[in-house]
Amino acid sequence: MTENNAEFVIIPPTTKVLCEERGEGWTLTGITGIEEHTSVMFKGVRYTIPAKVIIEELLPNYLESQKNT
Repeated sequence: MTENNAEFVIIPPTTKVLCEERGEGWTLTGITGIEEHTSVMFKGVRYTIPAKVIIEELLPNYLESQKNT
């Protein structure tokens, strides 16, 4: 296990995310490492996206959108 993974928090399946281009979606699989790719569903279409993008962009986008509601 690398040092980065030692501090990584596991992201469970069905975690909601928000993409500016595709809208709201959710992870279909869990994320256990930053170097993984995972499946995300947006409007009935499945995409394979790097975990790094989900963690650094899509998840924070969703969390920020929830603050504004």
